[in-house]
Amino acid sequence: MTRFSIIIFALLVLNGIVSAGDDIYEYIHKGELEKASELLSASSTASIRDGNRLFFQALIEPNAERVLQLLQAATRADLDMEYQEEAQRRLADIYFTGGHFTKLTKLIANYQATFENGRYDADLRRYSMAVDQLKGRYKSAVRQADRYLLRYTKAERNQWGQIDKARIMDADKKRVAADLILRKLARKRSGSAVPVALYMQAMRSIRLGRVDDAVFYYNLLREGYPGAIGLDAIVEAMGGITTSDRSENEAENLTGTFYSVQVGVFSQRSNARKQAQKFESYDKPVDIRSKTVSNKKYRVVYVGRFSTFDDASNFKKRLEAEHHEVFQVVAR
Repeated sequence: MTRFSIIIFALLVLNGIVSAGDDIYEYIHKGELEKASELLSASSTASIRDGNRLFFQALIEPNAERVLQLLQAATRADLDMEYQEEAQRRLADIYFTGGHFTKLTKLIANYQATFENGRYDADLRRYSMAVDQLKGRYKSAVRQADRYLLRYTKAERNQWGQIDKARIMDADKKRVAADLILRKLARKRSGSAVPVALYMQAMRSIRLGRVDDAVFYYNLLREGYPGAIGLDAIVEAMGGITTSDRSENEAENLTGTFYSVQVGVFSQRSNARKQAQKFESYDKPVDIRSKTVSNKKYRVVYVGRFSTFDDASNFKKRLEAEHHEVFQVVAR
């Protein structure tokens, strides 16, 4: 074989490696796992490196234990660098959810040494914080959170760093500090971490027995993110505390004071009006009033005017059953 022929042959082989691997990987990311599996089976061992083959097999393998074995084997084999990072990231997920914190810590150190500015650096730093928190190493976890926030200043990643720091502070019983972080974050107009902040505030309020705060954050979450998966969890957790203590709402003893059912708190006036319209058929007064919380104006929707707490509470139960939401009796 001539030198020229050898070069052409090598190029063809290399192109085959890239083409086969790229096609399989593309099918996997499209969710076309059957096609990916067929192509992987049809590909010769010469056309795909052993490490890459193991990695692709891990991506389409349904058994969790087998996925772990394949990923570990792939990272020890000749896995291409373009896939190495993702393999490390997926291993980190498995180690964290499985509680293999020693292996996870070692993986993170190796990743950071190999990929100085890696694609998954932020994710692995967050895992490292979480491990310190779960181990009770709160000071170390907070230091990591602060370093993360200094490194990642752009909105999305920075917001998640704030969520982590608030979670750590709350676990360390530094609730005022955690509350300040979450309040500030909950007032943001956008960001994937904002609904998480609202959810955390609602659940923290429930845990502390603060009914007003819990309902307030629940309503904001429901208004801004009606499809949030945490809404049902809040409703379930609030089941035991949604009825306020009667002694705190003795409106009937105060001249000119009455009870209403609070059915929503909204940052947008249009959303408050839409909510009010839902309750006009009950033949009860429906009011929208402004309320300022942390220097931000909200609109509160009230239904009914009752002279006794019991009457308002019974009406609230009816509304909750018919609308599958959490409402609150308040003195006005």
